[in-house]
Amino acid sequence: MKLTVEKNVAIAMRDGTKLRADIYLPAAQGRYPVLLQRTPYNKELWPITALTLDPLRAAAAGFAVVIQDVRARWASEGGVFFPYRDEEQDGYDSIEWITQQDFANGKVGCYGLSYMGGTSWLAAASGHPALKAISPTTAPNDFWRNHFWRGGALNIGTLAMWALRAIGPAALMRAKSDSTAMYSELVHLFDQLDEFGEMMQTLPLETFPPAFPDDDSVVPFFFEFLRHRVPDEWTEGLLFSNRHDQIKVPSLTIAGWHDLLLAADLEHFQGMRANGGSANARQQSQLIIGPWAHGMFQHVVGDIDFGFRANGLFLDLKEDLTKLQLRWFAHWLKDEANGVDEDPPVRLFVQGRNRWRNENEWPLNRATRKKFYLHPNSLLSEQQPNNESAPDNYVYNPNDPCPTCGGNTLLPPQYTPGPVDQAPIMQRSDVLHYTSEVLSKEIEVTGKVSAKLFASTSATDTDWVIKLCDVHPDGRTYNVCDGILRASFRDGQNIQAVPPNEVVGYDIDLWSTSHVFAVGHRIRLLVTSSDFPRYDRNPNTGEAPHSAVTMVAAQQQIHHSATNCSYVELPLIASS
Repeated sequence: MKLTVEKNVAIAMRDGTKLRADIYLPAAQGRYPVLLQRTPYNKELWPITALTLDPLRAAAAGFAVVIQDVRARWASEGGVFFPYRDEEQDGYDSIEWITQQDFANGKVGCYGLSYMGGTSWLAAASGHPALKAISPTTAPNDFWRNHFWRGGALNIGTLAMWALRAIGPAALMRAKSDSTAMYSELVHLFDQLDEFGEMMQTLPLETFPPAFPDDDSVVPFFFEFLRHRVPDEWTEGLLFSNRHDQIKVPSLTIAGWHDLLLAADLEHFQGMRANGGSANARQQSQLIIGPWAHGMFQHVVGDIDFGFRANGLFLDLKEDLTKLQLRWFAHWLKDEANGVDEDPPVRLFVQGRNRWRNENEWPLNRATRKKFYLHPNSLLSEQQPNNESAPDNYVYNPNDPCPTCGGNTLLPPQYTPGPVDQAPIMQRSDVLHYTSEVLSKEIEVTGKVSAKLFASTSATDTDWVIKLCDVHPDGRTYNVCDGILRASFRDGQNIQAVPPNEVVGYDIDLWSTSHVFAVGHRIRLLVTSSDFPRYDRNPNTGEAPHSAVTMVAAQQQIHHSATNCSYVELPLIASS
């Protein structure tokens, strides 16, 4: 395979800043459709830039590929990096530059994983007429709700992991002109991060040492993010924020059930199908959901082997992620009649059955919502409680938080993402569990999972964490999906103190899944008040967690009576 690679090509933005890109061209001279990826992670870092689409194969298939370092990263100019702030404008300018090149035929597609998926959405929002299609993989939508906050709790583990491991080293190298001093600080940074769990217990968080609190030339956004406890005008303006009505091109969204950006991907698909800015955007946007964690497309996720059909290298034994996307772009950028426009709108992987299935919409209209109620004696049942019962109690001590055990995480390697055995936390006194009888028939849960928790606390603020789990016949308990709610953020918009020792009903979003609970298995719900270091610890004092210096234990009560009946609500799909 012959092709041409041009390295570090300077692309001038409207303010004169030069962003640099590597360009992969087919061997034969000519004009080609162009695929653009814009990355903060180093355009030469192939394990990331080629993870879902191989640029060499794309060039061999008749595409030109432009992979660009975004503003203030790696080979590109631009001062101090700040996430997403300039990506819409720079995306437009980069596409405009592409259209003026001899190798380009005037049709552009944007693609990429995670942050690069975010730049794809923002480039589409810029409205450049040369952009004809996008393929964002596990990409954010709303900055506050998708990236670093969930239910009012700060996703501190992801923020620290991303800011300091993915962004920090290169930012540090740019900020320090003295190579000896730079190396010393770089070594110190990684030594601190190697003790991740201990470092995350820093009080107050706003003095977090690895984030260089006295140096705003490295990762200044770290501390800025801490200060936005509720969504506001600043956070709404930083990313895409549901502007699907501005997008006139079709999108291919690739998501994972155990990905930390799952909710964003589902928002994107639903937003495009309902509000896309053209008929093609509304009718032709597609969604693919595998059983994957963030940036991981293997068939083994966490502790579970979902079978080789789930592997991104050979999806459903038909094609890999590169071929899938090249087929998508060939249709929209080359006008190839390759059946893309006849593909189903949704292809999802049903976990537990371990098979792909085509669907016509998301969420599935045929799903029937069924409540499973919490009862005394750790029982979970379809029967609603019909009498009064004493609540279950536990003490949440933020100085001894329940440790993270699987889930939709992006954390250091010692914290395995995805479905993992919950045995390490099952015996803790601050983890309650409610379990169904052994299932005599399979139950498929596909769609949005939610819970209503009637609870009281001795504190003026606290957190509620719920995990939906699958109990195997041998007793192993694996998490399926989960949710968290900061009690003071219970209305989803504002901070309001909790009345101590009063029963309050909390609505908790466990996101979505597609999972079959097999015959002989049981359904289990875990209830606790922390998931650390995935989320910041609620100090139980009512103070802002990022500035709190004191933490107190709280007495928690979970109610399950006829008056206050707590439950989890599951979207059930009847067997065909």
